[in-house]
Amino acid sequence: MAADGADWQTDATTQIEWALQYMNTTYGSPNQAWAFWQANNWY
Repeated sequence: MAADGADWQTDATTQIEWALQYMNTTYGSPNQAWAFWQANNWY
């Protein structure tokens, strides 16, 4: 997360942006991340 902003420990916006980027990179979209979690009970 530190690569996305020096304030990553205290700024919710930075954390949300990181999470969205992670979901898009790993699963293709937040919806696909949710579907994966529903199907597998892990992420």
